[in-house]
Amino acid sequence: MLNQKIISRGCKIRVNILCVCILIIFSALLYQLVRIQIIDHKKYSSLAFSQQCKKQTIPTRRGLIFDRGGAKLAESIQVGSVYADPFFITEKKKTSKILSDLLGLDKAEVVKLLSKKKRFVWIKRRISDEQEEALRPLHLKGISIKHEYKRVYPYEKLCSQVLGFTDIDENGLGGIERSLNQVISGSNGSKVVEKDGLQHQFSTLKGETVSARYGDSVFLTIDCNVQSIVEEELEKACLKWDPNSAIAIAMDPSTGEVLAMANYPTFDPNFVRDSNPAERRNRAITDCFEPGSLIKPLIVSGALDSGLVKEDETIFCYNGAYKVNGGRRVVRDSHSYGDLSVSDIVVHSSNIGMAQIGQRIKKQRLHRYLKDFAFGEKTGIQLPGEVRGIVRPLNLWSVDSEISVSFGYETAVTPIQMVAAFCSIANGGTLLQPQIVSKITDYSGKRVKKNYDPARIRRVVSPKIAREVMAPILENVVKEGTGKRAMLFTHRVAGKTGTAKKLEKVGNKMKYSNKYIGSFVGFAPADEPKICVLVSLNEPKNGAYYGGTVAAPAVGNILERTLGYMEFGPQYVQIAQR
Repeated sequence: MLNQKIISRGCKIRVNILCVCILIIFSALLYQLVRIQIIDHKKYSSLAFSQQCKKQTIPTRRGLIFDRGGAKLAESIQVGSVYADPFFITEKKKTSKILSDLLGLDKAEVVKLLSKKKRFVWIKRRISDEQEEALRPLHLKGISIKHEYKRVYPYEKLCSQVLGFTDIDENGLGGIERSLNQVISGSNGSKVVEKDGLQHQFSTLKGETVSARYGDSVFLTIDCNVQSIVEEELEKACLKWDPNSAIAIAMDPSTGEVLAMANYPTFDPNFVRDSNPAERRNRAITDCFEPGSLIKPLIVSGALDSGLVKEDETIFCYNGAYKVNGGRRVVRDSHSYGDLSVSDIVVHSSNIGMAQIGQRIKKQRLHRYLKDFAFGEKTGIQLPGEVRGIVRPLNLWSVDSEISVSFGYETAVTPIQMVAAFCSIANGGTLLQPQIVSKITDYSGKRVKKNYDPARIRRVVSPKIAREVMAPILENVVKEGTGKRAMLFTHRVAGKTGTAKKLEKVGNKMKYSNKYIGSFVGFAPADEPKICVLVSLNEPKNGAYYGGTVAAPAVGNILERTLGYMEFGPQYVQIAQR
């Protein structure tokens, strides 16, 4: 009986200990359940969600770029890109060999990529359709294909500096692609997908999808046909005269719209890596130069408008050598002239005649003329990298400045500034802001920004002086003066040549070299201008450098072909030989 009591008491103790242990265990389990389900619920829900679900980006589609007539200049096409999840790849060497052979990659580099301790590694982006078709049937474990967009330029080199280019992620890096990147790029969307233990997607969560917003499309003022004409004629001139570089701009003088903007040398934005920065630079807005004789009609128009000179007034030009400032400086002409009218000073491009007009104008008013034509200021054209040019403050002008500036030195202009200034003479005296963008629409084609109307900056010369005096003078430049090589049989052309020496650094000083910039700017028809064209060659060779020789023929050809394309019929036939 005693033993039973003793056994019972010991058993009871053990049972009590067991019960206490069970209670502790269940309390711990209960605490863990409470912690997981209530206290740390968000943490573990998030962890489970991250394992079972994955947020994926829905790529946006970059907006298109069109010319003024709707020709597609830039678009984004869908292509495949190969990526890997190294965690699921067991046979790395075998997989690497297949990928390297199929995608044209270095095997060692692929092995290195597949050995990374990451869950996502790009193998090759933007693969060809043929490569994608060959890779898909292989069903390589851990290897997937993701669709992205690739920027392409159907017209290849045409208008390349204006269009610019993008990086591999379609971020704009040059031209319109850069300046309007926020407009064109749009915004990505997202979706949440459920995956199984092998990370295979099997559904998309409803209510978690945010649609991508496609980028807006941009219509340029560029006309592909005019751009093609301008590029062809510029290339012909460059092949003949072998300059270091060259630019050409065609503009509608009545609206300020840029119809064409070309650079030489050029590049193909589809293959940016094959180009260099010099080829990608849009020199029409990023480079400035001393205009030389191109500036003479602008200075004379201001003097005529101010009543400081008269068109038929005669000025003695000292037979080719004019001593100024007590004989310290001698201004020379390329030919010996005696008496020349103000009109003939422009027609024959007399530096001596212009020096005397500059002395009469005085530096304060001369500086104002330059500012009136917006030299030394950005035009505000919708392109990146534009420079201001150089117009020095009056307190930095020397006693020689009013002479030098009067025939195109001691100031620097960009090509876009110069062609805009000449358009003000062609349109009757109004300086317009150059335009490169016509309108912006959303992806469906609905206009989101109204048309860019002609932006009037200011009146720079009276209509009477512009139309009745300067336009005939510039027409005589082509008929009788330095611009004869721009003469057409079909249309009346007005224009001006420019030949300017280039500055170069010699020691610690800047001196004028024997290198030149040869330019010509012209508009036609002279009495009702439809187009104004500037061509400028930087350091032409092969025995010529005068603007009337190296640039005027290209402008004449561009005017003739463009007016023919515009179906603007011949006005009359020139008797003189071109």
